[in-house]
Amino acid sequence: MKFGWMVALAALAAVCSNNDAHAQGAPPRNALPPGAIVLQRSVIPDPGVIGQGPAMYVMLPQGWSGRGGVQVYQRPCAEPFGVNWSATSADGRSSVAIFPTELWQWSNTGSLTDCPPGNHANVRDYLSQRAAQMFPGARVLDYRARPDYAKAAEERVAIVRQAAAATGTDMRAWADGGEVLFAFDQNGVEMRGVIGASAKFYSSELNNPLGGEPLRILTGETLGTFGAIAPAGQLDFNLVEAVRRSITPDPRWLDAYFEFQARLGGMAVDQTRQRAAMIVAGGAEATRQNIATYRAMASASVQSSRDSIAAQTRPMPEATGSRELFPGDLAGDRMQRESIEAIRGVETYADPVAGGNVQLDATYDHAWRINNNDAYILTNDPNFNPAQYGFEATQMRAVQ
Repeated sequence: MKFGWMVALAALAAVCSNNDAHAQGAPPRNALPPGAIVLQRSVIPDPGVIGQGPAMYVMLPQGWSGRGGVQVYQRPCAEPFGVNWSATSADGRSSVAIFPTELWQWSNTGSLTDCPPGNHANVRDYLSQRAAQMFPGARVLDYRARPDYAKAAEERVAIVRQAAAATGTDMRAWADGGEVLFAFDQNGVEMRGVIGASAKFYSSELNNPLGGEPLRILTGETLGTFGAIAPAGQLDFNLVEAVRRSITPDPRWLDAYFEFQARLGGMAVDQTRQRAAMIVAGGAEATRQNIATYRAMASASVQSSRDSIAAQTRPMPEATGSRELFPGDLAGDRMQRESIEAIRGVETYADPVAGGNVQLDATYDHAWRINNNDAYILTNDPNFNPAQYGFEATQMRAVQ
């Protein structure tokens, strides 16, 4: 199906951040030329579920405010925690969100476990129901497959396929990723929303020892779900992607996260690494092979923001045992870094103001660092001059 709404609505997209003057004397975002956006670093906190302090960082339009973070969950067949976070524009009309992972199960003989019932065998069906649950009366307008989302689940699925083949188990396993565009009414205002997810599915068939129909079981689980809403005509898809791709885990929290997973039932790393896809909302998995590179990039990219975030959260204690889980140092491995960049759809830039690196949406060809604010301008215009719009900014260069 042609995803025509992406082009049509993007052409009509209006700015979905506030029109008030921003901090540091910067002009409002709609003063910029079409196609240019300003993003400012914000924190997604952990109040102490895994480790108290910043859990992730995200780039938001100036004037937006976030709420939520890592939370404890008491759900059957699910992890004891999840990321439930959203950010809203100053006028309250537009928002982006990360949703907790979900798991469901179906069998032809009725419920076999305490897992939530469900027979979704693909992401499209799951997202259609998810949109209707969040916004009663929501109408799905279109669907687009996202192979880049599916990559977040493919590694684990491949391992399951190999194990099933080695043991002769009759099991199918597949990864899927996609997003739906939907419409709904909110307080008399026509709204548009987009929600995307990566997920993995398992289907097995067992012989019935009593004869009769074989036992069929289907299990589905999301790894990362990200969404956004705005008034009709104002859903800026480029902005949504730029925010999603900017999500970066704090390196100390990432260490604590994997250590927690390893302690949870004594599971091995290769049994838990697929969960890291949740952290980057459909981006690159933080696997044993790339975790050192990813940690190094995350550490460099957030170093400049620690002073400003210290006022919001207390520093998280250093994780212990991370060296045992993730030995080696791949930070200098250019090929590894570029592989992660390709999967996540980001480019790594050298920060000329604070030092270190920062990862930004690769859809934009040019990036500028605002000198007096921890914020960035993204644009495809090679002739863009920030001074014309009241910004003091330095152009950034991609890390080679």
